[in-house]
Amino acid sequence: MELEGKLCRIFFLCLLAAQQSGAEVTQDYTASESDTSYFFYQDQSYPRDCKDIQDHCSTQNTTGAQVIQPDGYDSPFWVLCSGDWTIIQRRSDRLIDFSRSWAEYRDGFGFINGNHWLGNEKVAHLTNQKTYELRIDIETESGLTGYISYGSFRIIDGFSDFSLVSVGRSNDTLEYAVTWCPTNTIPGNCNRCIATCADPSGTVDCSNNCGDIQQTCICPPNYLMDGTNCIRQENCGCYKEGHGVIADGVSYMAADCSERCSCSSGVLTCVSQSCAQDATCKEVNGVRTCSCNEGFEGDGLTCPSIRINRDCYDIMRYVSTQSGEYAITPSGGTGGPFNVNCNMTIDGGGWTVIQRRVFIPSRQDFNQDWDTYKSGFGSYSRGFWIGNEKIHHLTNQGDYELRIDMVNQDHSAYYAKYDLFRINAESDKYKMSGLGSYTGTAGYNALGYHHNEYFSTPDRDYDDNSYYHWADNHDSGWWYGDYYYYCVLNWMIFDDDVGYWYNPSGSNYLIYTEMKIRPRQTN
Repeated sequence: MELEGKLCRIFFLCLLAAQQSGAEVTQDYTASESDTSYFFYQDQSYPRDCKDIQDHCSTQNTTGAQVIQPDGYDSPFWVLCSGDWTIIQRRSDRLIDFSRSWAEYRDGFGFINGNHWLGNEKVAHLTNQKTYELRIDIETESGLTGYISYGSFRIIDGFSDFSLVSVGRSNDTLEYAVTWCPTNTIPGNCNRCIATCADPSGTVDCSNNCGDIQQTCICPPNYLMDGTNCIRQENCGCYKEGHGVIADGVSYMAADCSERCSCSSGVLTCVSQSCAQDATCKEVNGVRTCSCNEGFEGDGLTCPSIRINRDCYDIMRYVSTQSGEYAITPSGGTGGPFNVNCNMTIDGGGWTVIQRRVFIPSRQDFNQDWDTYKSGFGSYSRGFWIGNEKIHHLTNQGDYELRIDMVNQDHSAYYAKYDLFRINAESDKYKMSGLGSYTGTAGYNALGYHHNEYFSTPDRDYDDNSYYHWADNHDSGWWYGDYYYYCVLNWMIFDDDVGYWYNPSGSNYLIYTEMKIRPRQTN
């Protein structure tokens, strides 16, 4: 009779019986006066199996829990006997979980009078005493019963992983065809998705129509189908530790986006990477990826800006809050983007540095002509002037404030701040047309004297003095008026300073200056 095409839950009973009685046992047994199932040797020796008990206690009911001690085993233990059969496994429901560790299968688990596994160590000692027969009694969910037996069953000890070394020929009385699940598979519901190494989620090979078949052989937890065999997921070609198996044709991104792995035809390829400075590692549509920030576009590894950053204040708002060099494009400029130094720490940040001087032996020479002051010169480390043309475009795209930080020869640090700063175009000689109210710690509004003055250089004299060419006298470009004094931050007169700021309460000679601008703050 066929099993109706299914491997249902079965009542499974494994029994062992010795084919030979073995050596004659000389010890006497003492039975209790009642029909008890407990038998002991009077000299505290124990029978080796249930057949040993049956042979010496033929007048007693030996079915039930008994105590035996196989040859070589260090202590007696309880077993369930069915006549002369020693039961090594019994399973009739799911009350006892058989998904156990190696140690539990070695030592045994469950309840002797109920569902249990006797233990590999005990079975090894039992089956190595003599030749044993194995009988498996089966009952299907639909009530069909039968058994299958094997003539020579033996497993070896734990040093050889309790390997099954002998089963012998089989006989059965089953009225249906038995389909045994292959190695590493277990009976399970047919109406399920088949998870494979190539498709670990089972989304491709997913069947909801099993016909008359209700059960089939499936992979246990943490195993995946590879061809016709179940293997541990760690043995799949595209297994990634900490993540699991990556499906064929699918990519996986590490939680911090530092590594991207992809699977192709069972081969795993992983590449280290990092998100662009203007990107964030996050989940987009259920997929972990590097995503460009607002104002940028690209694949996340490179994110060119689609926003035109007009100054360092835009950089601070949309790009980065770290001081450094960035590209900006002021409104109305015709030369395209250019690099500037941004100060993101002083007074709220967002400052575009337009001038910097430092008193060092290799400091920048500020004795330059009109065209050089127009385009800019120098470097951040040695000192620089950003260029009058750039300052004009920057300060004419809105209202900008100016901050000047200084250190004098007494090593006193102070600053001057103006709530408006603007210069006109070259056609108006880069006139300082806007200078707002002064605040700060510099002691005097020295730059106020130069408001509404034209810019002069050693080769262009646009100051108000008809007798002196102050730019040439002081070897520098600046907004000179009728008289140079009060504020000249670019002069090259003396060897021990880099500029001049009139300060009634301290030294006027400077060893450090930095001019910077940003859009005027309203709060």
